[in-house]
Amino acid sequence: MKKLAFLALCTVSLLAGFIYRLEWKERFTQEANTSATFSTASLPTMNPWDEELLILLKLTEWSLPPNNTTLEFSTHPKTSEFFLLYPRPSYVVGENLEVLIMAKDHKGRAKSYGGDFFHAKLHSPSLKAGVSGSVTDNKNGSYTASFILQWPGETMVSIKLMHSSEAIGILNEKRISRPDKVFFKGYFVKNGTEEVVECNFDLPGQDVCEYYDSLNEEKWVCKRPKTLPCDAYRDHSSGGNRDILNKAEKQFFSLSMIEQELSSNVKPFNVLPQKDNVRANNTCTSLLKNPNPSGFYYEDIWTSHVCSNQDFNTSIKVAKCLAGNMVYMFGDSTLRQWWEYLVKFVPTLKQIDLHVTHNPGPLLATDSDNNYIVEWRAHQKPLRMERTGIKELQYIATELQRLGPRKNMVIVLTCWSHFLTYPISFYVRRLWHIREAIRQLLERSPDTKILIKSANTGYRFDHGSDWLSYQLDTVMRSMFFELPVTILDVWQMTSCHREPENLHPIGIIIKNEVDLMLSFMCPQ
Repeated sequence: MKKLAFLALCTVSLLAGFIYRLEWKERFTQEANTSATFSTASLPTMNPWDEELLILLKLTEWSLPPNNTTLEFSTHPKTSEFFLLYPRPSYVVGENLEVLIMAKDHKGRAKSYGGDFFHAKLHSPSLKAGVSGSVTDNKNGSYTASFILQWPGETMVSIKLMHSSEAIGILNEKRISRPDKVFFKGYFVKNGTEEVVECNFDLPGQDVCEYYDSLNEEKWVCKRPKTLPCDAYRDHSSGGNRDILNKAEKQFFSLSMIEQELSSNVKPFNVLPQKDNVRANNTCTSLLKNPNPSGFYYEDIWTSHVCSNQDFNTSIKVAKCLAGNMVYMFGDSTLRQWWEYLVKFVPTLKQIDLHVTHNPGPLLATDSDNNYIVEWRAHQKPLRMERTGIKELQYIATELQRLGPRKNMVIVLTCWSHFLTYPISFYVRRLWHIREAIRQLLERSPDTKILIKSANTGYRFDHGSDWLSYQLDTVMRSMFFELPVTILDVWQMTSCHREPENLHPIGIIIKNEVDLMLSFMCPQ
């Protein structure tokens, strides 16, 4: 049954792409007589990423629950529990620790199938320390969480049920069947008249204005205004969220059911120091991959297991690293936080007023004393932000294609959070074009450094979920694995900190994230 379910998922995703191309061709004739400009040369053909999509869907395959499971038989955080496997009288830094998680339903009955989504970490509030664990689904209602002990002193285990397998089944189904769950506003303006209509990747069954980008092979549609032509499309903004869950489905997402700590008799324990203090001492370069765990916090400072990262604790040190560079940041608000941190932390880095709304940007800052710039631009729609001109929003691939072979150029990008509510095929198409643009940029400018920020944990908005983020993050890492780029693993940096997880992390986490970026820009 699970293999059949996966094959059905693959078929649905591929059919979505095929149907998209057929619908585009049918609508082309209808739109040809409007004032919007179209070209038959832009008609989509078979996508080169269709075969890769099947591989990625297999990579993100998840154990789904039996159909029509009622709330009573779903995993409950208060009845589920965990135990130490192979407990020892004492522990030493560097040793492995394993925990057995037993999932149980509302009546305390052991589950017989897997698919629950857990966050596991070791932490010490007094030491401001934390490290992520990895969770293995045993497919029988039990899970094994594995950790590597990282610091001497107090340590405790935290296992948190983020979503039951039953809730994930709902998230998975709605991701495919209801891409309209989040919608956007399009502002049409001409001769003093303004009309506001709904926009999205697609609006089936509605009379629409359709806009197609031939380079990125993506369309965007807006409901046709009553009086204004399609070429009067001026601005874009968030629209809203639709309530797509029925009464029974909503019960699986109540506050008592999600992101809850599991009970346990496992007490805090003391870890003895290691005789030889071993940490990564290699240079931070683009050829390095992220181990698991990729690092840990101690006294709120992130120690990377990827390479010898640095603590950029003074503005002078940061400015010296950035000196002479052109840093271009493309992405969402989680990357804008890095730009904002740098401008706030370095007194000589001054923002240039571009007379735009801050959150959607674009944002530019220069440091004339040290001869560098830092620019941030939001990626192209879908984008949930304040009203902004559509001309201000560009595809990341398009931005990269425009860059020449410049010296001392650093590209930092992220792309994930605004794609959570759509089928994975939409995301794969966007990343495929970004990846191809990076390949071409590195051919023109081989010394350019490319840094890709991973997804954050802490997605708390309607229709969002860390499970959905994890799925896209898995896709992103796989698609960029073979390129000479750096994946900055902020997933673990946000999942194991002592503060509650948040899509927009607090300042101390942002500092550590930026310091990791700078460590790759200016390796020792």
